[in-house]
Formats: sequence, C-alpha cells, structure tokens
Amino acid sequence: MTNTKAIKFNKMIYDKTNDELGLFEKYDDVLYEIQQRIFNYNASSIVDIGCGTCNLCGELSDSLDVIGIDNNLDMLCYSSNKFKNMKLKLGNFLDEPFKRNFADIVVSTYAFHILNTDEKKKALNNMLGYLKSNGRIIIADFMFYNNLEKEKCKSLFYERNRKDLVDFIESKHYTNLDEFTNYIKSLDLTFSIDHIINFTWILEITFK
Repeated sequence: MTNTKAIKFNKMIYDKTNDELGLFEKYDDVLYEIQQRIFNYNASSIVDIGCGTCNLCGELSDSLDVIGIDNNLDMLCYSSNKFKNMKLKLGNFLDEPFKRNFADIVVSTYAFHILNTDEKKKALNNMLGYLKSNGRIIIADFMFYNNLEKEKCKSLFYERNRKDLVDFIESKHYTNLDEFTNYIKSLDLTFSIDHIINFTWILEITFK
C-alpha cells in the first residue's frame, strides 16, 4: 500500500506554499508543547483521536501505552508501519468509548474542526469516557476566541478582496472558544486556553 493520503498530509503540513492562513505555522512547536505536558503530568496511558500519521504520539508509544484512533485507513496503515508499538483503531470522535477509564490524557491535534457545534459536545463527552479520574483532555486546533474575533478576521479579508479566504473559514467548523468553554463549565470541568499563533489554540480540560 502506498499510503498516498498519509504522505500528502505530511507534505501539506510542511509545505507552506498554499498555507496563506498560516494554519500549520509552529506545527512542530505545538506538538512539542503537548508532549511536554504529557511528560509533566506523568501520563502513562494516552488516547489520540484523529491521530492521522501519529506525528504527536508515535514516538511516545515506545515508552507509553498509546491508542491512536482515526477514520482513515490509509493513515492507520502508514502509522502501523512506522510506529510498531502504537495501538491503532479505526474510528472517530463520535464513536462511543471502547475502553473506559483507561487514559491519563486524551489528545487531539488539528482535527476537532471537522465537527460542528453539537458534534463537538458529543465528542467531548466521549473523550471524558476514556479518562481516568483527574485525567486531562488536550485539544490543539483552529479556533476563534469569540464571534467578534471571527467577524473582525472576515472583515480584514474582505478589505483585502480575499473572499476566497472568508469562504474557506466559513466552510470549516473552527471552535468558538467562548461558546464551547461555557459548555465545558456547564459540565463542572476546569479548563485553560492558550493562543499559540494565528488560528491555533491549545485547550486543556481537567476531569475531576
């Protein structure tokens, strides 16, 4: 198997030619930051949802118990050849947890924006199902702080005659942090948010 989609994905991340929005700027820095958090929390078991080519947790699987979940078989085949210790499963955010109270940390990088608002809520509850008590969810993805910031961004692109970029943003489900963190609070969970660059944020949620 040639793993065509997996190879194209890895090339897209590092080829900045068509990345006018800087979506993957500081990609390696984001992965490194999350890896450091995993180490700092002394995590031994990880679930990575939307794991793709396992750039985040592949090497960690040499010393940690890591399950990678993705809905693309090509990605999983690529990862299984590259990371022999990685446990891989075909699935997605909306699948019910198949292994409850397993993980110290559930992670997801650059994948959460495929979900609409209602799906994000369901996904969060599924992620919680994987966690042990005092576990954490760490999501790195494209987000807006609130609707006002999104509208400001769109206005700027309109001023530059770049309706194409506005259309691109509107075609995605970039998380509205103000709205989503209100849902997190309604579940009596604590969280932190960190803006990395451009549209990239890290959202960390703690499960008591």
